[in-house]
Amino acid sequence: MEIKKNLLRSEKKSYLGIAVGVGFFIISIVWIVLKIRDGQKISLFDWFYVGIFALNGISHTMVGFGFRMVELFGKAFILINKEKISLKAKVLEKEQTALWSEIHSVNYNFNKLYIHKTDNTTLTFNLSEIDYAFKNEIKEFVKSIANEKQIIVAF
Repeated sequence: MEIKKNLLRSEKKSYLGIAVGVGFFIISIVWIVLKIRDGQKISLFDWFYVGIFALNGISHTMVGFGFRMVELFGKAFILINKEKISLKAKVLEKEQTALWSEIHSVNYNFNKLYIHKTDNTTLTFNLSEIDYAFKNEIKEFVKSIANEKQIIVAF
């Protein structure tokens, strides 16, 4: 048994976002087509302008379909199983992992889970970004595994 949850909120599909994205993309294409049709020279500024509008259109369309742009840069998750506790609360933060075999005691205080390891180091998992119901589920699950592995628990 394990708890595994993606901490990035999923986005709903947005027809407005899709429309805005497609609009930006069309504007970028029309800009170049008009320059070519009028026989004007396409300058470096025009290509820059078209590139920015095209990228903006692609990103708005992706967000409109429910894809989170932050997922391009990494994950945010919590994983608790019988072997380890892992938390990566934000995309750009480093993952924190503690193996149950290395844990001496577990303490919970003010939205923080303190893992005291056998080598006298302490890991602090900040749970303030997690909703209340899931936080309670985490606490109960950690408590049950800790009791099973005869680890000191102070909640």
